[in-house]
Amino acid sequence: MELTVEERPKTAKFTASKPTRVVADNGGMCALFEAGQTINLHSDMWTAAIAAGLMPEDPLEFVEVVKPEEPSTHGKKLIEACKTLIIRASTDDFTIVGQPRAASVKKLVDFRFTTVEVKAAFEEAMHEVEQDGNDDTKHSEPSSSAAE
Repeated sequence: MELTVEERPKTAKFTASKPTRVVADNGGMCALFEAGQTINLHSDMWTAAIAAGLMPEDPLEFVEVVKPEEPSTHGKKLIEACKTLIIRASTDDFTIVGQPRAASVKKLVDFRFTTVEVKAAFEEAMHEVEQDGNDDTKHSEPSSSAAE
């Protein structure tokens, strides 16, 4: 008998054989394990826990994932969010290496995303902003085309 989404567990116990750090794919949760330690993890962290080599205490019943919007729609929204951050040019919105902070992007979009998606969207947004011909755009660093 298959469990309905409401009946499926939201957490499961995982045990680490060595010190391990597990970060959820969305970057919103983190767990630190010592060797031999067992921790109850939310289902959002199960994939990352398994990838890190942790062993679940019981067989997992993965929660059905609701089909998100088309990736292209998410991609466009992430690019627009990154363009907004670039134009705003607040150092608080960017990491020390110049990538947008996830918290700053999250304030502008209403869906989950990965750091890889933000990085790709940021690169595209930088390209679009540099090519828009708008001399009023404030950049925190000189653009690559200005350096040539």
